[in-house]
Amino acid sequence: MSSFISNLNRKSEKYGDVHFISFFGAILARLAYLNDNKFLQNYNSIFGPVIQPKILQAINGVNSNNLRLLLDDQTLFGLSRWPNDTFRNFEYQYKGRNYLDVIKLNIPQNVNIINEETGGKLVYPLPGQPTPPDAVKYISVGWSNYGEVYVVADKRMPNMIFVLFRGTYSAKTAALYSKPTSIVPLTVCNDAAGKPEQFLYGIFKATTEMIHTIIEAMRSLAIDFLGATQPNSVKVFTTGHSLGGAMTTNFAYTWMGVKKTPPYNSAPYNVLSDNIVCISLGAPRCMSSSVAQKFCKLVSQGKILFLRITTNGDPITSVPLKFGYQHPCSEDDKIRQQISEACAPSTNMIPTPTIDYNGKIDCLNYKGRQYIPNGFSHAFYLYIKYLGAIDPVDNMVKGIVRQREVLRTPDGSTVCRLIMGQNRNYKAIFFNVNNARAKPNNLDNAIDAQLQTQVAKPAAGGGFFDSLFGSNPTPPQTPTQTPIAVAKPVQTQVQAVAIAKPVQTQVPVAVAQTQVPVAQAQAPVAKAQVVAQGTPQKQIFGGPVAEDIRMTTQAFNALIQQMVPIQGDLCPQSGKMFNPFNNQVMPDLSCPGLKIGGKSKLNTRKLNTRRYKKHKSKKHRQNKSRRR
Repeated sequence: MSSFISNLNRKSEKYGDVHFISFFGAILARLAYLNDNKFLQNYNSIFGPVIQPKILQAINGVNSNNLRLLLDDQTLFGLSRWPNDTFRNFEYQYKGRNYLDVIKLNIPQNVNIINEETGGKLVYPLPGQPTPPDAVKYISVGWSNYGEVYVVADKRMPNMIFVLFRGTYSAKTAALYSKPTSIVPLTVCNDAAGKPEQFLYGIFKATTEMIHTIIEAMRSLAIDFLGATQPNSVKVFTTGHSLGGAMTTNFAYTWMGVKKTPPYNSAPYNVLSDNIVCISLGAPRCMSSSVAQKFCKLVSQGKILFLRITTNGDPITSVPLKFGYQHPCSEDDKIRQQISEACAPSTNMIPTPTIDYNGKIDCLNYKGRQYIPNGFSHAFYLYIKYLGAIDPVDNMVKGIVRQREVLRTPDGSTVCRLIMGQNRNYKAIFFNVNNARAKPNNLDNAIDAQLQTQVAKPAAGGGFFDSLFGSNPTPPQTPTQTPIAVAKPVQTQVQAVAIAKPVQTQVPVAVAQTQVPVAQAQAPVAKAQVVAQGTPQKQIFGGPVAEDIRMTTQAFNALIQQMVPIQGDLCPQSGKMFNPFNNQVMPDLSCPGLKIGGKSKLNTRKLNTRRYKKHKSKKHRQNKSRRR
């Protein structure tokens, strides 16, 4: 109570407890919402011209074993206000330390103009430099269940790889954390001590089901583009807003296990840092209390440099409700002060929501005043405007009747799209995710059918729409009320999916220029898994994630070689299919707790057509038993 009263009487600060690296992450997280037609163009227009090369060089120079230096603006950028200080006219003091003044540098103003969130003329108080034509290269990973993740390398920052997760941009992605099964964390596996690893399953699944493809993109750009050769030399920097913030948090936690698991703990993957930078903006709760506490321990050990940024009044940061969920470090007051930045939205709401660059964001590193939920708070973070990215009418309501993700195959299989972009040259390739999984299944399509029904009727299921606009959501149903049953042939009004067979290699599929509703690709068949209400059958939610574990270095390189040039719409929903996969299998990464401080799983395994061959190692049998 005393802290609450003192907070009411305190003077608001222009910036408060916030660092330049937070603004840096907020800009990258906003770029993640752009499709491939705009992403590279806007990135090149911001990093170099708006954010000066000296800033990029300073961030790049931080050693991965000393990530906390990224939180020290004064030391990092040489802020002294002496004549040789480049930024002496563009900094301010807070608690006896110097910080970059982003408003004086006109960084948020220019970023919002470039992203077409606001109008106006670009102004460069401290001129930067144009981005060299071949300096930046990215690989985007988008698939039928979610899209997309940008993996970015910049030769001006050769010691960094960016992994950017897109936030809630469609009705389908909103359903990842608003469906009835999100009411409580679901168990993915048991950790080394036999305790359950529990997450908001929809978000965790979207984070990890293509994790091997993401890692291969990181490896490819780090070695083949940046030329990395030394172990632990390329820092991993991940960020995202909204759903992307939750996914970046899950990814950082999983990364701790990845780097302990062969072959990812040795060459060629060892050029990527063991430690990771994770900046989360406006994220919902995505971890169980026990996992959040493990995450916080990794933060305290310096393995994860974590910043959790929130805007006061943002309702998304309070969902799902605390039925076993927890934000990392939210219950540890000491660590919370290191990772928390709770800021004011700094907006003018009349006549329309606009950025107030003269307003004070007054970030706090502790629990301050309570604010009435306001959906527009979700669209304003550190003077960066996200309103165009999360427009609830265009992206959400219209998204209920049209698919925005990569199209599935006619039999309902999940499809992944890779796009590689550099210097206005773009290539793409598609593959059937079932071919990359250990055990093909079409459950994703059945889940789609259920999620689409739930998002179309938000009042019945509660979740994103209710929380966004500040109304009281109806309590979700329990998971057992929405089972998935194996059904006989159905004739009418049932969305069903076929049990997929492997797709033949190199099947050309015409690029689709229109968006097709999911239902059009689904036809009733004899063996179908359908959504059935009220029938107590096997659940598909929770449990291990069907990962892309056949995505090896050889398979990924083959996909890159088979890419075809694309023009016009750089985000095709379908295109050339290729199948480079064989029986070589990478380790399962969907249970990160098995490796954190514990034993690693095996390197690679051979897979026959029906089941894994038994390994003679006693350790392998024990780990396999734990996973079950």
